[in-house]
Amino acid sequence: MSIASDTNNNTYTVVLLCGSKTCTMDEVCIQDMCVKRGSLSFVARWSRRKGRGHIIIRTPLNNTIYYGKPRTNSSFDEGRHQQIGDGSQIDNIYWPSNSIPLKGSYKICFSTGSLLNDTDKSPITVTIEIRRFRQEIETMTRTFNKSTTKLSECIDTSDTFVGSFPKGMFSFRQFSIVNIPIHAVC
Repeated sequence: MSIASDTNNNTYTVVLLCGSKTCTMDEVCIQDMCVKRGSLSFVARWSRRKGRGHIIIRTPLNNTIYYGKPRTNSSFDEGRHQQIGDGSQIDNIYWPSNSIPLKGSYKICFSTGSLLNDTDKSPITVTIEIRRFRQEIETMTRTFNKSTTKLSECIDTSDTFVGSFPKGMFSFRQFSIVNIPIHAVC
């Protein structure tokens, strides 16, 4: 982290140095790349540089977010896909800091894309980092031995399936107040 100052205008800017890049305050540095963070994010990482892979998330409202559908049409479900660099090492789906992710189960999948289609047929291990605001990072891993066939599907039986994340964060969007009359006895 670095603090830059402009003494002429009496302003200070805090920046995160990330390899040869400078990240903004709403980004985190992963593998020398600036990645959007928010109230919730799912970051897929893999070590092979040749080829692309893609994270796929199915939200509690059964909306699917991935590179081919970078956001939902729902104003209640505000997850967004972010391609990092050329998409060859990191892929990210996040909920902006000013949004509240829905409570419920998130299905996490990964499409091997072109990672296993080239001459290198060795298995590839993908790590999914689940990042929540002011919470410890949780991880899931899966090793893929062959290319996935369902490039945008994310259900328990998909060859892309990595795991589920039970989201327990309180959400105003699934909460309603019921008016109950209270009678006072004197």
